[in-house]
Amino acid sequence: MMPFSGRCIPYETILTIEAKPCAIKKICTCCTRWACLDFLIYTGTDTVPVEDKQLYGLGGAVAKNSIATIPTEKVTHLFTDRYFTGRAILDYLVSRNVYLTGTVMTNRTDGVAESFPKDTCMERGSSVSRRREDIKACLVKWKDKTSVLLLSSAFDIKPDGRGFADTCKRYAKEQRQRVDVRQPAIERSYNTYSKHIL
Repeated sequence: MMPFSGRCIPYETILTIEAKPCAIKKICTCCTRWACLDFLIYTGTDTVPVEDKQLYGLGGAVAKNSIATIPTEKVTHLFTDRYFTGRAILDYLVSRNVYLTGTVMTNRTDGVAESFPKDTCMERGSSVSRRREDIKACLVKWKDKTSVLLLSSAFDIKPDGRGFADTCKRYAKEQRQRVDVRQPAIERSYNTYSKHIL
């Protein structure tokens, strides 16, 4: 949200819980150095073309429009949150040489997430993954305190097939101290770059 108090009635959003209640929603695509590469002002239903919204959903259509100015000659990695991540937009981005990694909602996995074990059957630090037949997408469920569902066209559980990338420190309530928890490569990459999230 960008604070704004001028006259821009069709685009402004009123937030009753914020200190500055009048603002304009903007969606930025940033590089890892926080430089804004492109941005999109949210204008309501006409923010993105209707055809894109029907194909990819609103979040996917926003992701498609946000990478429109990025050159396709070099490989680009795009990290998004669950609002922008889905299988349809992942396939489109791969065709543009852009590799997507992001958290994903269960209902956007076409039933694959239901085949994973339930949270109660997984212990902290364990993970399960499914790779699509064409090897262009990988869905990973990792159990931390709660489970995290990630979809990626760039990363997997294992970095270069050698095992878990790293461990991370998490607080264990039973032991009352921070403990090492195994973390898959996809989660490590997502946490590294999620500060620059779409």
